[in-house]
Amino acid sequence: MSVQFESVREGDTVLEARGVSRKYGSETILSDVSLRVRAGEVTTIVGPSGSGKTTLLALLALLLEPSSGEIWIGGRNATGLSDSARSRLRNTFFGFIFQSAQLVGSLSVLDNVLLPAILAGKPREKSGAARELLDRLGLGPRATYLPHQLSLGQKRRVAIARALLLGPSVILADEPTNDLDARRASQVADFLLALPSEGYALVLVTHDRALAERAGNRWEIQEGRLTPPEHVPASSLAHFGNRALRTNINGAT
Repeated sequence: MSVQFESVREGDTVLEARGVSRKYGSETILSDVSLRVRAGEVTTIVGPSGSGKTTLLALLALLLEPSSGEIWIGGRNATGLSDSARSRLRNTFFGFIFQSAQLVGSLSVLDNVLLPAILAGKPREKSGAARELLDRLGLGPRATYLPHQLSLGQKRRVAIARALLLGPSVILADEPTNDLDARRASQVADFLLALPSEGYALVLVTHDRALAERAGNRWEIQEGRLTPPEHVPASSLAHFGNRALRTNINGAT
């Protein structure tokens, strides 16, 4: 099966779970979960620790196979893809922002951002884009720094730049503000919640209800079951435009 997908437009369904369940032995972690993720919108999955939200994110990202049900990407069934096809999708269709920044300690800030391009075999042609992202995230002067020389907020912004480098259709963010103080968490949230205005679909997993209140499509998850979202149209968040990142948090630390 080909993993090439056409360009998406505002409102297109780019990612979908259809009746997905996940079991570990006799324990059911997720039960009959269905949801759609659309371009230009935020989809927020909010719930306490242990509710199944991180497992759901791993299924959407093709990191896990569902015990039953299907994951559709770009209108095509991605369930059962080969490992190599899943890997290519993860590196091009998705951008990942993990609970911790997960930077490589021996690499500079710039090289950490370039990691997806290195894996895709095109680091040179993406070098300019990486520097531009760092500039827009206020990290241009720190491009040669190592991760241990950065604050937590700066590390998280490096992770955001890395997630955006290859222009993915879907950004998957797992507790992106969990280890930040209120000011830095607000700065990161401001940037992430502006991404749908650039055409990205943002899937935001969090237990932070203050953050969830700012976002659209707020799904509640409890004991592996989703309840219907409170829908906030993407147009109420920002105007849908091109993917040139207009948000700039220069000066943030």
